[in-house]
Amino acid sequence: MLETNLHFISAIVIFLAAIVPIYLTLKLKNNIRKLTLILTIFILTHAVYHIVGFYGLTLLGEGVFEPLSVAVLIFFGIIYSGFAKPKNMGVKNSMVVVWNPGTLLLLMNSITTLLLLVALGIFVWLAVRSRNIRSFQFQISIFIIIWILGEITGILQDNGIIVLSALHGDVGLEIHVISMVFFSMMLWLRFYYSKRSGKKMIEDVADASG
Repeated sequence: MLETNLHFISAIVIFLAAIVPIYLTLKLKNNIRKLTLILTIFILTHAVYHIVGFYGLTLLGEGVFEPLSVAVLIFFGIIYSGFAKPKNMGVKNSMVVVWNPGTLLLLMNSITTLLLLVALGIFVWLAVRSRNIRSFQFQISIFIIIWILGEITGILQDNGIIVLSALHGDVGLEIHVISMVFFSMMLWLRFYYSKRSGKKMIEDVADASG
């Protein structure tokens, strides 16, 4: 499948996923509202990555918006874990100038993968504390693992370590689409069951580890 088609599908899927946290952000209050707001920002930032990718702006997408979305996901994990309070967290911008676009993409892809590993570490730790495979922590860990597999596959394919025929297309991005579909389905299913059972869609860390 063409790269533009994969970005288009991912953009649609991720926007569908955004509906749930946007709705919850408007409806809920207090700390859970802060969590859903940060989750919304992550989803929308990642949606921008797919939109600019659809228009062929690969350098902007993979060099800025994808790692930025992962950084927001890490921020979400930190706030969710209770390690820091939103008011104490700041955002610092930095600029790296690399004249070779190919080198820059490789660097940013590696940075994205490293950031994803940090995010995975946070949510795996929270999943271990929850001791429940049905918890939000465990399910988002699975989502990140699939995403990481896509990133690693893409890096190996771009560097010629994995050689596939043209019929296979961008396998890394195809795996990425799978991760976005999983994430969207996860949010909608959790939203459905929370409405049906009256339970929280995202468990408190204290409740999950209690």
